[in-house]
Amino acid sequence: MSPQILFVLLLILMSALFHIIPGLTRPDLFFAVTVAPEFRRTSDARRILRRYRAIVWSFTLVASVLELVAGMAVAAVLLQLLGFLWALVGAHRAARTYAAAPSSILEVDLAMPQERLPGGPIVAVLPALFVGALGLWVRFHWDRLPREFPVHWGMHGADRWVTTTPTAVFGFLAARAFVCLLLAGLAWGLLYWSRRISTMGAGAAAERRFRRRIVQLLIVSAYFLACPAWFELFHPASAAMNVWGLAMVTVMAAFAVNLMRGGQGGSRTAVTAGATPVGDHTPDACWKWGLFYVNPADPSILIEKRFGIGYTLNFGNRWTWVVLALLLVTAAGGFIFLR
Repeated sequence: MSPQILFVLLLILMSALFHIIPGLTRPDLFFAVTVAPEFRRTSDARRILRRYRAIVWSFTLVASVLELVAGMAVAAVLLQLLGFLWALVGAHRAARTYAAAPSSILEVDLAMPQERLPGGPIVAVLPALFVGALGLWVRFHWDRLPREFPVHWGMHGADRWVTTTPTAVFGFLAARAFVCLLLAGLAWGLLYWSRRISTMGAGAAAERRFRRRIVQLLIVSAYFLACPAWFELFHPASAAMNVWGLAMVTVMAAFAVNLMRGGQGGSRTAVTAGATPVGDHTPDACWKWGLFYVNPADPSILIEKRFGIGYTLNFGNRWTWVVLALLLVTAAGGFIFLR
C-alpha cells in the first residue's frame, strides 16, 4: 500500500471519529450546549447534525484529493481540521437557539469512596524513575553508546538521527522523564483537581469508572513512553520498535473503545442503569465555541469536555497556564537538544 493511500485512510478514520463524537457526549449536551435530553430526537437536532457531518465529510473529500493529486499532506490535514472546526462552531451556534437552563440539582454523598492512583504513587512515577536510572547508567558507561542515536521513527524504521553528545543524550532523557512525570501529575490532578458532576447513585459510579479509566490511560502512556528509551539509545532492530508500536496502538485502541462505549463521563452506562441526566453544572456562557472553558470563579482545573471524550483545562484558572508553560518548556527543550 502506497504512503498516499495510507494517509488518505487515516484522514477517513479521523472523519469517522468526528462523525460519531456528537453521540458520545452527555445526553443533555448537544454540541456543547445544554439542552433537554429529548432534544436529540427532534427534527431540528437531526438537521443540525446532518449539516455538521456533511461539512466534515466534504472537507475530508477535498483533503483526500489534495493528497492524492498533489501530495500535500500538511495542507490536507490543515484543511480537514479547518472543516471540522467550521462544522463544530456552526453546529454550536445553531444549537444555542434551543438551549435549556443547566440542571440545578445538587447531590451530596458523604459515603462516596475516596479515589486513589491505581497501584499508588510509586506505580505512577516508576516510568520517570526508569528513565532516570537509564541516565545514571549512561553516565558511567558512556563508551558503550553508538556515535548516533535515532529520535524519530517512521513506517520503515528510524528516519532521523542525532550525534551522541552529552547535551543530546541527557536532554533527550530529561525531556522523556519530564513528560512521564507530567502524565503522572495529570493522573493525580484528575483525581483531586477535576470537577465532579454526579456524586451519588449510578451516575456517580459510572463517572468514577470513567475517571479511573482515564487515569489508567495516562499512566500506561507514561510506561509506553519510557520503555523504548533504552532501544533508541542502542540502535534496536526495526522489528523491535515495530512490536512496541503495535502493542502501543493495540492498547490505546482498547482504551478508546472502552471509553467510547461508556460515553463521556460514563453517561451511556449511567443512563442504561437508570440514572437521570444532570448536565455538567457549568454555564454555557463559559464555553467558547464549545471547545474552551473559561471560568475564573471555578476552582477546578480539569473539566469534562462538552464535545468529545476526556477532559479539558479551565483556562480561567491561573494554574492552567502553569501547566501549559511546562508543556511549552518541555517541547522547546526537546527541540533545542535534538535539532
